[in-house]
This record gives sequence, structure tokens and C-alpha cells, in this order.
Amino acid sequence: MHEHMQLPQITIATDDYNRLISATALKRRHRGPHHDFLMSELRRASLCHPDALPDDVVSTNAKITYRINGRGTPMSHVLVYPEDLLWPGAELSVLTPLGTALLGLRVGDRMPFRTGPNGPVHEVVVEDVQFRLLPDEEEPTRTTADQSGDEHDNSRDDLERRLDDALMETFPASDPVSVIICRRS
Repeated sequence: MHEHMQLPQITIATDDYNRLISATALKRRHRGPHHDFLMSELRRASLCHPDALPDDVVSTNAKITYRINGRGTPMSHVLVYPEDLLWPGAELSVLTPLGTALLGLRVGDRMPFRTGPNGPVHEVVVEDVQFRLLPDEEEPTRTTADQSGDEHDNSRDDLERRLDDALMETFPASDPVSVIICRRS
């Protein structure tokens, strides 16, 4: 879809990355254009610790002001996971094409996206990231070092290692599901 367009660099917090990778791994048989778009965005993302995510980067639980196709009045939504939707109209699912397009962008970035496989290409522009809601429960921080040594390395081996790490974090080795998921290529 975007092979001829210069895409903006995106940065995704590791907690969002892990949760999205896990969600897509569990829904492998429901592949479609939205799934492929999400996976392509995750593959090209730079990762950072949630505490190190710059304030002007779109993440889940952030209130974003954006404009589509440069027209109309700006819209504002809190980007959330579908299972966390509480306030219809005030929130936007990260698993929608627009939500996926917004994830990881900085204020001022433009990103093309489609709402359907044969639909027109739209462009979203991030105008503001106003706040980030904190999760109810803090996740334990990990002290393991980044094994790649380069947070921007998106080689096939690095992507496979990151997927394996995300799955192992989500499904501990004692969980039989992790063995099935991790062994498939």
C-alpha cells in the first residue's frame, strides 16, 4: 500500500508493542488488510521503554488531536485497545486502520492509511498529544538488556527475536500455548 510513499519514522513503547504482537499472534487465522497494515507498522517501528517515550509521540492511553486529509475541524480521541473502550465517541481503537496509522507518530507527522482494502488512501496528521493516561496497575520493570544493541535494527532475525521475546513475556514457558505459538514460523 505504501511502497512509493516516504513513511514517517514511528516509535512504539515496548508494552504497546508486546500487547499488539500478542494480539496479532492470537488472531493469525483472521488475517486481512487491517492485520497486514498493523504488522507492517510493527515491523518498521523503533522500540523504547514506556518511561522513555517522548511526550509528543502517540501511544495507547494518549489523547491525540489529529486531522484527516487536511480538512475540517481537528478531532480528538484517546487511543485505546478495543477491550478497553469505555466512552464511545471519545476513544479510538488502536486496531482500527486510523488507530494503527496514528500509533507511534510524532506531532506534525503525516501518515497514509486506508479504511478498506480497495478504499481511497487517506492521510492523517497529528496536531497534538495532550496527555497519557497511566495504567491502573504498573507492570514490573525488566532489567534485561536489549540483546540487539541497536534499537533501530529491524532485520528479519531481530524481528523474529523481538516476536519471540514478546510471546515469551506474554505466555510464560510453563504455558503450553507458548510452545505451540513460538514453534511455528
